Parts: sequence; C-alpha cells; structure tokens
Amino acid sequence: MAHKKKVNEKQKSAPYTVEDAMKITDDIFNLSKEKNYNLGAFVHGLVFTLEYAQFSYKIPQQQIAIIKRDCRRYLDAITEAKNQKDLK
Repeated sequence: MAHKKKVNEKQKSAPYTVEDAMKITDDIFNLSKEKNYNLGAFVHGLVFTLEYAQFSYKIPQQQIAIIKRDCRRYLDAITEAKNQKDLK
C-alpha cells in the first residue's frame, strides 16, 4: 500500500499535463498523415522511439509501465464516456 502511495505522489508531480501529452500525440499523428507513412512502419517507428528514449534517458522500466497503464486507463475512460453518450 505504501508503494502505491509513493507512485501516486510521483505521478502528481509530473512537470506536464495529459493535455501536453495529447498535443504531442496530435503532432505525431499529423506528421504521419503529412508524410503518408505506412501504418506498420509508423507503429514500428513509435516502438523504436520509445525503446531508444528509454535507453538514452535511462528511464526506469517501471516508469514506462506506469505511463502505459495511465494511458490505457485514460483511453478506457474516453471510450466509456463515448459509449455512455451514445446510449443517451
């Protein structure tokens, strides 16, 4: 339980917001559209970029896992909200 509290404290002190991350996501997808990248190559490039960033900046694997889980939760919440809206 104490471990979760420490993780949550670290997450709250991030120097950026989800909105900042979403702006970067939009930029990346816009670049993909502009360059007309093959979808498979685009995804492969994203994976390479993530792995290289983790290696280069010595980002702990646990931190990457936390970010991925948070992203999944965020996307699940968006999907749930959309489904609720569609039901109305």
